[in-house]
Amino acid sequence: MKNKILILIIIFHQLYQPSHAQKVNIGERCPDTKINGLMNYRSKEAKLLSAFNDKPLIIDFWFIRCAPCISTMIQLDSLQKKYNNQFNLLMVTSEKEEDIKKFFSHNEKLKKLQQPIVYTAHLTSDLKKLFPHSGEPHEVWIGKNGIVKAITSNLEITTENIKKFLKGDTLNLPEKMDILDSKYAMGGQPLLMNDEERSGGKRKLYYSWMGAADPHVPSLSATRSAGGSNGIRLIFQNLDFIGLYKEAYSLFRSKWQIDHNEMIKSFSQFKDSLRLQSNAQTRKNWFCYEIFLHDSSVSAIKKLMQRDLDNFFKLKSCIKQREVQYYVLSKLKNSSDNAFLTKGNIKDGFIENKGDSIVIKNTYLDYIAENRLYNELQYEVINEIGNPGPVDIVIPQTNDIQKIKHALNKYGLDINQETRTENVVILQDAEDL
Repeated sequence: MKNKILILIIIFHQLYQPSHAQKVNIGERCPDTKINGLMNYRSKEAKLLSAFNDKPLIIDFWFIRCAPCISTMIQLDSLQKKYNNQFNLLMVTSEKEEDIKKFFSHNEKLKKLQQPIVYTAHLTSDLKKLFPHSGEPHEVWIGKNGIVKAITSNLEITTENIKKFLKGDTLNLPEKMDILDSKYAMGGQPLLMNDEERSGGKRKLYYSWMGAADPHVPSLSATRSAGGSNGIRLIFQNLDFIGLYKEAYSLFRSKWQIDHNEMIKSFSQFKDSLRLQSNAQTRKNWFCYEIFLHDSSVSAIKKLMQRDLDNFFKLKSCIKQREVQYYVLSKLKNSSDNAFLTKGNIKDGFIENKGDSIVIKNTYLDYIAENRLYNELQYEVINEIGNPGPVDIVIPQTNDIQKIKHALNKYGLDINQETRTENVVILQDAEDL
């Protein structure tokens, strides 16, 4: 009799084991799942709802190399303070604990952030199974009753939405629904499916396609060979028209002279100056574009792309030479060679905001110039030194070029404002030509 009871207990235990984590949708109750690998919390382990859902909860998925993620973390922390901790935050990342600590220590704005963090979540918890996604930041809004009220991008983190969340109001926010299959999400799947599926793409000679923004895929610019079709396929996902023209003329960063605000401003000559103004949050005037050309070179296919964009946007584009202002990074004439190169055995480079200074360690000059010396300088920076190796320098945190120049001179480096003749893209109304 005792053996029969023991067998029944074992069967009952097996039948009622908790199932593996499954996706939780908006309107469903989130399970009180166990989470491991906690930082900034009284223990390394906890139950999700038991520990963090005594108040409304926002789960923020992020990673270190994501600039919008860092901005969102700071914004959420600020909003929590603004509303007197009326809601909880849980920061979730796939990063390692030591990498998180190192990154936070080098970022002035993150040093004081003490929100609970779940790290290596893809290995030690069910959180990414409960809320699967391919792009971050990724925000999950859970009401005090444990019901998922919204799943959004970081663009929905606003004061107005936080107020509604705290009141318990319905959040009619657009759901962030990432396509998890990278073949589709990353532009790997051709848009003309009929020929691709039936003939392996062998009949394709030329096509182009323009569509509205797709909120389910990331912004992307890619050049891909077309396999058996012996051609080139260009794919651009979620770019505004300025980004598309940049790609069409292969003018990147320092070669592209007119920034977004200046370009829009130059449209004052247009009959409808606001018709192409874009909005990142609403995706207004964001586009997806694809073009394929058989037996083509990149230069040939981009000429067709220029024609397509002109036709679609009712513009006429051309290249003209203009005088452009730059900051030029160079060596002082009598400086000792490479006095600015990295000293010691520093394995990982970093940029640290330290008081009024920017400490740059083990970083190449091209990256420093590309990021405008990590200051919001008025003009782009051209590196005319080359890349002799990673450097260690300290410069002031300022957009005063004379102060930066003085600091660089100590390393035998120099920076000066220069006017150079460059190719720029000129856009006009097609009907005015």
